[in-house]
Amino acid sequence: MNNYFSFKRFGLLFMKHTVEHYRTYLMSAAVLAGVFLLGGSFIFYMIPGPVDAGFQMAIFGVLILIAGPLFTSTIFTDLGDKRRAIPVLTLPASQFEKFMVGWVYSYIIFMLVYTGIFYLVLSILLNLKHWPGHHPEMLSLLQDKSLLVITIFSLLHAITLYGAISFEKLHFIKIGFSFFIFYALLILADTLFLRLIIGRKIYPATPFAFLNFPEGTNFYSIGLNEQQSAWVFIVMPVVVILFWIAAYFKLKEKQA
Repeated sequence: MNNYFSFKRFGLLFMKHTVEHYRTYLMSAAVLAGVFLLGGSFIFYMIPGPVDAGFQMAIFGVLILIAGPLFTSTIFTDLGDKRRAIPVLTLPASQFEKFMVGWVYSYIIFMLVYTGIFYLVLSILLNLKHWPGHHPEMLSLLQDKSLLVITIFSLLHAITLYGAISFEKLHFIKIGFSFFIFYALLILADTLFLRLIIGRKIYPATPFAFLNFPEGTNFYSIGLNEQQSAWVFIVMPVVVILFWIAAYFKLKEKQA
């Protein structure tokens, strides 16, 4: 077990990674804060009324689904450079410890930093602009929509982490291209499969989404009920964990 994971060895490896990359990470956090502040100021200026919690949740979700994979795609960039890859792969630490350092930074620490910056900028903007008779409403992450956002973010993180280890250069571009090609093929396969089952023409079908089809001059849409939709939140974490495991074994493969 000690050869597989040691808290002391993991701590030393984590500190080494932090010392070597903290300037880059601080700069990335500063850029993120700047984008939030400039973009948020523009939105608050353009919208005539108060920005409600629903709109704040939409902005929070869209930005984390963009910034998260972008940051994750850079977490293993050293593996793409032969001069830097050799010291990384030959460090006296297990592959699991090396994987966990990248995972903690790109998943746990990123979410904490992202959420902290988002709330800091949001509180500043809400206090800078006031609407008569309206009390500023702050977004709460203790809601069902937050769970959906975190689930999608986790899926994208797992896919991006696998791609960050698999590809040597242009990680984000190659990951994004591969993801959209695979998603398009998945929609095509799902649509053809559903057409074969129900024996009628349907519109392109996205997995776990509505089944839309015309009937004469009418248009029908069939979706899952709440109990059936709950299975999505059971399947998704399993898929996420499988991608994380695949990413770990991909790192082991590189070290071998």
